[in-house]
Amino acid sequence: MRYRSLSLLSLACASLASAQVLVDSIPLPGISQSFWGIHVTPDTIFLGADFNGNVYFYDHDGAQLGTEPTGFTFNHGLIKQQGHYFIAQDNTTNGAHLYEVSYSGAVLLSTWTFPPVIGGNSSGIGDICPDGNAIWYTMYYPDFDVYPYAYAYKWIPGDPTPIDTVPMYGEQPQGIALKGDTLFYVTDNLNGDEERIYVYDLASEQHIGSVLLPDPDGDQSPRGLHCDGTYLYLVANRSGGAASAYQTIFIYALDAILSAAEASRAPGLASWPTPADAQLIIDGPPAGSSIALMDARGRVLLNQRASSHRSILDVSSLPAGVYTVIAVGANGERTTSRCVISR
Repeated sequence: MRYRSLSLLSLACASLASAQVLVDSIPLPGISQSFWGIHVTPDTIFLGADFNGNVYFYDHDGAQLGTEPTGFTFNHGLIKQQGHYFIAQDNTTNGAHLYEVSYSGAVLLSTWTFPPVIGGNSSGIGDICPDGNAIWYTMYYPDFDVYPYAYAYKWIPGDPTPIDTVPMYGEQPQGIALKGDTLFYVTDNLNGDEERIYVYDLASEQHIGSVLLPDPDGDQSPRGLHCDGTYLYLVANRSGGAASAYQTIFIYALDAILSAAEASRAPGLASWPTPADAQLIIDGPPAGSSIALMDARGRVLLNQRASSHRSILDVSSLPAGVYTVIAVGANGERTTSRCVISR
């Protein structure tokens, strides 16, 4: 695979995405479709259009190679396998559907209904990704006002219930991708949420951290994710102001994005999201630990006892700024972490 030199957009956003996290971007100007699903092979990028349902093919320089119909007018997630695609349906009240269709001719091979989940039917599907004979999918509806704001589910098509569940940050999770035990997902902005790629470790059942999306106006509208083992691909519906909006594929180095996500974690203690708004999540201190939040002047503004390895602090009344989280265990061992609160 050949990558072009860093584009102007990539260079301008390097400080936001951390050095070499974002390694390239592929603009697709003049496209009237809203691309959502994405699947990447060594020589081709497959994009699913949510307006007409077609699959578009591009090379890694952004040149369009062709298109295929699917027989549907939506695409909220695309998985390409030998001889067929899996396509996720858009929002529907009674439970969205997963469709299996053939290449070139849109022959419908199988249909499944996503199972009921926490909060009701699987209505708003953000994206899908494969995991053996199962798939992971994100849900942007139902979503919730407090953490967990939404969930991702692992499901074997045809089973009545999911086989695994992951709590998520952000009320509008979209793209999802998997590498080994590491799950990546991206959130769209809603109610002031920042657009981020989050990293979750399935083995430890904890979030590793997150990386801000490189977007100059804070409204990139991220959609599908795909992981090829080395790079993480994100398709977004716009970049920049409305006057210059166009489809864009962003390419992230996996090792760099993992390092950037973990950079704010102190040994044994993690506090995030950063910046936080209403709630600050503290992972790591065992039950019985004392957790305090101290401002830049050394004043302890919040103090509570941890009832489990995860604690939630209400920071909605605190002013914006940089704070220190201090955890003191039963044996007197002290760990700290820095956090940011924004308004």
